[in-house]
Amino acid sequence: MKRTEAEETFVKLVTASGMPEADLWKAVLEAAGITVHLRNEAMGSLLGVTSDTLGAVDLWVPRDDAARALEVLQDERIESGEDEEEA
Repeated sequence: MKRTEAEETFVKLVTASGMPEADLWKAVLEAAGITVHLRNEAMGSLLGVTSDTLGAVDLWVPRDDAARALEVLQDERIESGEDEEEA
């Protein structure tokens, strides 16, 4: 994804702390039918986790899907929290 493409049609949704978190969020969003592009994933792959912003991975989604994508991630976060409380 070129920077100009991202600026015109995609917006940065969230920044994951590393590739494991980015992969999880990407899978959740794609399961909801939302296209996701990762940015800075090469550094995240090398490090696995971040120290400050080093290793962070940005998730970019189509501008028109951004609001729904945030809802999907919020719903997933709530469901995951409920599951942990029940265990």
